[in-house]
Amino acid sequence: MTQPSDRNLVDAHIRGDTEAFATLLRRYGPPVLGYLTKMTHNKDHAEDLFQETFRRVHQNAGQFRGEHIKPWLFKIATHTAINRYRKEKNTPAISLNQPLCTDGVHCATLQSSLAADTVEPGRQMELDEQRQLVRNSLMQLPEKQRAALVLSYYHKLNHSQIAEAMDCSVGTVKTHLFRALKKLRTLLPQPVGGMQ
Repeated sequence: MTQPSDRNLVDAHIRGDTEAFATLLRRYGPPVLGYLTKMTHNKDHAEDLFQETFRRVHQNAGQFRGEHIKPWLFKIATHTAINRYRKEKNTPAISLNQPLCTDGVHCATLQSSLAADTVEPGRQMELDEQRQLVRNSLMQLPEKQRAALVLSYYHKLNHSQIAEAMDCSVGTVKTHLFRALKKLRTLLPQPVGGMQ
């Protein structure tokens, strides 16, 4: 049995089929939540934005005109994240690296306590440091550059899909990606031996 197309699911949802929307949510929920988590660097904020994104998708399904809903979903998620980011720009967030204890001695962080211990501890610490450095560097990028980079590298959208998701031209997407990578080169340490 073939899977119904995105267009068919949206049309069924508009007609009142609740299972159609549930299918779209199962199909695209995980990548959208992953994208929002990378954009916000905060799981709680990402979950709030995820709910807001799919609330908007539900309410505005009649405005969807394409065949494939993924770029449209990411467009809504991007706008939702950027709008929230602008509103909360000056509000501090609790980091996953904030100590879980109050005495400051022998403290673990939430992130380290959730890490799998299948990797040698020294190597795990090195990997955690590298991931944290990349996450911190991503958060220093302007939101549109960060969005373009996350959509491209983590979600494997092509330039035209990113342009649709970000509501801009392909040329603008290329500019955002170029500037994001250029900025990351200044923020991230050079590998041993320099750039090749």
